[in-house]
Amino acid sequence: KIAEDKGLGENGFRLVINTGPDSGQEVYHLHVHLLGGRRFGWPPG
Repeated sequence: KIAEDKGLGENGFRLVINTGPDSGQEVYHLHVHLLGGRRFGWPPG
């Protein structure tokens, strides 16, 4: 729903979830990025 509301539903998007000590968090929580609007390569980064 959020991707569609942001206009990212037609061509697709990438959802990235970071959590835990290896993600660089000092306060642990679920951290989500919704990426879109351009073509992404693989591997990510």
